[in-house]
Amino acid sequence: MIRVLFACRPQIFSIPGGDTVQLLKLKDYLSPLGVKAVIAPDPCAESPELADLVHLFNLFDVNSTRSHLRQARQHGLPTVITPNYWNPLDFFFHTSPSPLHRLFRAVFPHQAAASLYVGHKRRRMKAELDAQREILTATRIILPNSLEEALILQQDFDQPADKFSVVYNAVDIDNIDSATPDVFAEKYGVKDFVLCAGRFEERKNQLGVATELAGIEVPVVFIGGVPACHRSYFAACRQAAANIPHVLLLEGLPQQEIFSAMKSAKVHILGSWWENTGLVSLEAAVCGCNVVTTNRAPWREYFADDVWVCDPADPGSIRSATEAALRAPTRQALPVRIREKFTWTLSAQALKQAYESVLQAPGL
Repeated sequence: MIRVLFACRPQIFSIPGGDTVQLLKLKDYLSPLGVKAVIAPDPCAESPELADLVHLFNLFDVNSTRSHLRQARQHGLPTVITPNYWNPLDFFFHTSPSPLHRLFRAVFPHQAAASLYVGHKRRRMKAELDAQREILTATRIILPNSLEEALILQQDFDQPADKFSVVYNAVDIDNIDSATPDVFAEKYGVKDFVLCAGRFEERKNQLGVATELAGIEVPVVFIGGVPACHRSYFAACRQAAANIPHVLLLEGLPQQEIFSAMKSAKVHILGSWWENTGLVSLEAAVCGCNVVTTNRAPWREYFADDVWVCDPADPGSIRSATEAALRAPTRQALPVRIREKFTWTLSAQALKQAYESVLQAPGL
């Protein structure tokens, strides 16, 4: 039996996201493989002496992750990390309200403005970037969710290529298969609509989606939790969505109801400023949606050419990709491929192999 602590952000359950699904599913699917995982959001409440290794999650919550790492070091435990990382500077560049950054965007050509901004931001973020590099350097194995994420981590933090082992994200096949489209369609009176599922926050860009789809005749449904810190953003999304003739904004539905919505929809759109994977896009594809995904994600690895790709920084691309997906027949090959390649069973097997390679390494 391998005993592992899943050391994660403190808000993993109070502000759930894709990483919440990831932790819970990996925990469940590791158990039959002889791996007992305990989810530990609070470094002070951990019992690392009862574990064989510590699995860190999330490179962005530096303070929490570094506290988890410190605890592991004090007990002499090896660590691995699932960073759930994507370089955020492009997102910051396009959305920053800073007068200086607005000046960059207004005065300089796009590439020059972006270059100036990135240099300025890196200097401002030096302490955080150094802490992220320290965390990655201290871990035995880095477990990205795609080869593209691995390349970005290598470039941003100077990590050696042989330190990476990809563990893909996956879909909950059993729960998806048990959902039926009728539940959502009958409750809300819509079908063959455009769906946008995900927690309401600026990075997810629901405001951009709502703005771009103004006037579209097909019903549009937004589903997502609304953290307290993003209530004003949700209000802005609601205001923009008023320009869509047939629209629903639904907060925090149960997962099975979301799967039912996906089975009722024609298209699912994820127009985020970045996504490490975009679990909802995988789920929507298995549910039979045509998928529109952001180009700021490892979409080729997961979806190949069976999706429509939008650019959140390109006005009009969200609308044109959505309309193209609405006109097209449903992609039949994509859900079959996802069911074969991206299951939690396969992800758990790959993760167990990574744990074994760490525990069997010399010096432990």
